[in-house]
Amino acid sequence: MVEAIEDQFIPVVIFNNKKEDEELLKSFSEPAWNNPVVRFLDGDGKDLIPRKDSVWQVAPLAERMYASLEAAGRKPPAYLRAMALGWRYSLQRASFAML
Repeated sequence: MVEAIEDQFIPVVIFNNKKEDEELLKSFSEPAWNNPVVRFLDGDGKDLIPRKDSVWQVAPLAERMYASLEAAGRKPPAYLRAMALGWRYSLQRASFAML
């Protein structure tokens, strides 16, 4: 998961309780009381896939990462798809190899 985040995305944190982030929250119509939200944006700051909050588990997050890369016209790494499928098939364990 960390490798996919580092290699495929530019992570940005916006706090919902800091005065300096208030304008940014407003620009995305995010309430200050929201749960953790992960959004996937293009270079213009537009959502690649619909916004969703309360994504707490690795596999559903991997599924959203995969979908956002596809929406951006990029080929997602195969290991990210395997992580996403683990959620649907309730896999308890997975092994990955890199070349």
